[in-house]
Amino acid sequence: MSAAIEEASEAKQRSNRKSDAERISKREFVMRVGRRAGVPLKITNQVYDAIFDEIKELAGRGVSVTLTGFGKFYPQVHKGHQVRFKKEDDEVRDYAVLKFSATRETNQGLGIPSVSPDAEKRS
Repeated sequence: MSAAIEEASEAKQRSNRKSDAERISKREFVMRVGRRAGVPLKITNQVYDAIFDEIKELAGRGVSVTLTGFGKFYPQVHKGHQVRFKKEDDEVRDYAVLKFSATRETNQGLGIPSVSPDAEKRS
């Protein structure tokens, strides 16, 4: 295995361990944003709630929200289906989930090395 692939694999493993071990609550996130912006906690919390309420409302109406230079929030509709392994004729109706797609710049700004398909072929 090439050094680049090994490095990327190790970085991915570290990232996975970090994501399981290092989580941040809404409260801590809002506190950090408020400190960074120099805004009181109460105002920061109101802005946080307003931003995500607006994203959810728009997505609920089928509208995509693009934050230039960051990414896009959008609804993804899933078709209903019959419930499996159920004695009754239960059915899951059509439903939507909120999805997020980060821009290339946002992903590259994370600082986690990735393995290109060309690097994998060379190994």
